[in-house]
Amino acid sequence: MPIMINLTSAEHGGTSRSCGTHSDCGIDCDCGCPYTGMEEKGRVELIADVERRYPNEWLVFVIPPSEDDFAPEHGMLVAHSTDDAEVFEAITRITHNQVVHVYFNGTMESYQQWMDTEMAS
Repeated sequence: MPIMINLTSAEHGGTSRSCGTHSDCGIDCDCGCPYTGMEEKGRVELIADVERRYPNEWLVFVIPPSEDDFAPEHGMLVAHSTDDAEVFEAITRITHNQVVHVYFNGTMESYQQWMDTEMAS
């Protein structure tokens, strides 16, 4: 299983057990969600560093509020795998109030091979 951080508890960057359980959770909430704790807990790192560690794998990042949602430089890696099904399963465990980036960290050739395999099945 590719999940690196327990996404359904405060371990994933939050600061309380109620993290992510309220409908009004978000960047300005005080329930202890990852937005209020992931940077303080040191769970955020340069995305470029993570990409070097996991070439040709699918990566899932939760993006902190201090970053540009569309072009983040830092994030919290919550899952990675060569199997896309595993990372998409991991995404279902991420609480609703988080900005998530999922992508294949490889060459266009290797992505095209994956696409060809997906289309064939």
